Amino acid sequence: MFSVREQGRRREAPLLAGAAVATMLLLTACTGDAEPNAGGTVTGQASPSQSPAAVVTTAPSTPEPSPASSAGPAANIPLPVKPALADENSAEGLEAFTEYWLALFSYGYETNEWSEFEAVTDPGCRTCERVKQIVGDLYAEGRWMSGGVFEINTYTTDFVINTSGSIRSFVEYQQSEITYYETDGSLIPSDDSPEPALNATFAIYEDGHWVMLDFGKPEGT
Repeated sequence: MFSVREQGRRREAPLLAGAAVATMLLLTACTGDAEPNAGGTVTGQASPSQSPAAVVTTAPSTPEPSPASSAGPAANIPLPVKPALADENSAEGLEAFTEYWLALFSYGYETNEWSEFEAVTDPGCRTCERVKQIVGDLYAEGRWMSGGVFEINTYTTDFVINTSGSIRSFVEYQQSEITYYETDGSLIPSDDSPEPALNATFAIYEDGHWVMLDFGKPEGT
């Protein structure tokens, strides 16, 4: 089980003492110009004998989500939706943002897609960067994984701005069991399920939204 203990920030947030996560580590159809068919009429357009109402168009269907399994990696997984409250500069807003941020973290584990996560995370979060690298390396080798979903047990914050301008919160969470698959779909032996953990977060409010600066074990633990 990998345990990432590096910490750092682009901004001066208080240092965290250890790892954030315990893991093994831890479409749409194109349209073009209408073409004449063999009968001389134009596909997709009304013929002189047809009324416009006779032309039927079919909307593209939305692909069904496919969770990761031995058959292959996850596909078409819906991106977490940010609640309006998560952009509010308040204790309730910060809590909503933290829940959304962890949902994006879970999404990254499941899909190896990190763009939305990166949009609300400071690149100085070394724990975050380490997890992204390990997950990315797994997928780059043709392997994949399932699970790793974060569930918050408790959340607390005094909502006091520190000298660096950030606000500290404490999050007790449980991460679901992670299953790893080889390139042929066979299971990769892994460690036990992640244990519940208490981590500290540091977030800053700027330009009308929250940005996560750091995530890891509280200093001194």
